[in-house]
Amino acid sequence: MWRPGEGLYALVVFLVVLLEALALGYLVLAFTGRLFGLLGYGETMGALLLGLALTGLALVLLGAYVLLYHAYTAWREGREAQQKEAYLERFTQALLAGEPPPPLPWPQAALVALLALRESLKGELAEALLPWLRQGLSRWERALRSPLASRARRLEALDALAQARLPEAFPLVFPYLTHQDPVLRLAAARAAARLARGEDLEALAQALLRAALPRGALLEVLLLLEERAEPVVRRFLQEGGSEEVWAALEALGRLKLHGLAAKALALLHHPDPEVKAAAMRALWRLEYPPLGHEEAVLAALGAEEEFLRLQAVRLLPLLGGGLARRALWKALSDPSFYVRRGAAEALKALDPSLLKRAAEAHPDPYGRAMARQVAGV
Repeated sequence: MWRPGEGLYALVVFLVVLLEALALGYLVLAFTGRLFGLLGYGETMGALLLGLALTGLALVLLGAYVLLYHAYTAWREGREAQQKEAYLERFTQALLAGEPPPPLPWPQAALVALLALRESLKGELAEALLPWLRQGLSRWERALRSPLASRARRLEALDALAQARLPEAFPLVFPYLTHQDPVLRLAAARAAARLARGEDLEALAQALLRAALPRGALLEVLLLLEERAEPVVRRFLQEGGSEEVWAALEALGRLKLHGLAAKALALLHHPDPEVKAAAMRALWRLEYPPLGHEEAVLAALGAEEEFLRLQAVRLLPLLGGGLARRALWKALSDPSFYVRRGAAEALKALDPSLLKRAAEAHPDPYGRAMARQVAGV
């Protein structure tokens, strides 16, 4: 996102470069004419001096503008920081001590201070800021509805709405979930995740299924939903492709959505190894045993993908019994250091005595060394 004034900065630089290109082109034509005897010596020297003068003038103008621009932006940023601190102090006193807020109309610095305060507070104090934050809603709405607004201005408005968390702002953000610009689409998804409530969650889920966002961005959106994520995660698991299902499984485990744990079991048989590993990771985080799906976990121990074997050995202790012990013993012979490490740690959690035995008598020297390292013997 560009700072205010950088558009003019870019224009000045472009004009200086264009002037230099014209001067050099003029010199090339002049010297070519001199080479073929079409121009006299005096005319050629005049062209050379004119080119040098234009070059010097352009460099002086550009240098002066750069220095003035940086001096001005430094002064402006310092002033805005001071204004923000002053407004932050006044709003804090108004919120905690019952003093009147600063008089309207509020400049941009006041809204920035309010947004920073909103981000740092929770509960009733944060809700008490909503009437003040609504003073900036019309400004952000104009930025999002105006066809002439720049991308930077729209991104600024989306970010402000995400921080303000005004529930009534969801309809403003929602159309941008299908915007052709992927940067605006991602910013809208982040903002919508912080604004959506109740019925808006179903609309958000449907829009995200069509938004074509990468899996990392989808996961970020689901995590921003926090305790409101369950209906969106459920819809992803039911209707999503591999990207959406992977993000839903990651969110399922990280947000501890125990009510959806059973849906991860069927995905242990998914053809995409990334999705299968995400399902195992979710069950491991939830400590939900994959009973009835033991064959899928055991089959993953022989997969080509190292990350899939690692998730399988982590999940094995939840199965318990001799089956898990035998599988973990065998996994200590895996060619991957990380899988052997995961198997040793899982065996330590399941049966420390068996791990000590592996440290002494495991047939694979690498497995034996890993068992000794993890067991601390």
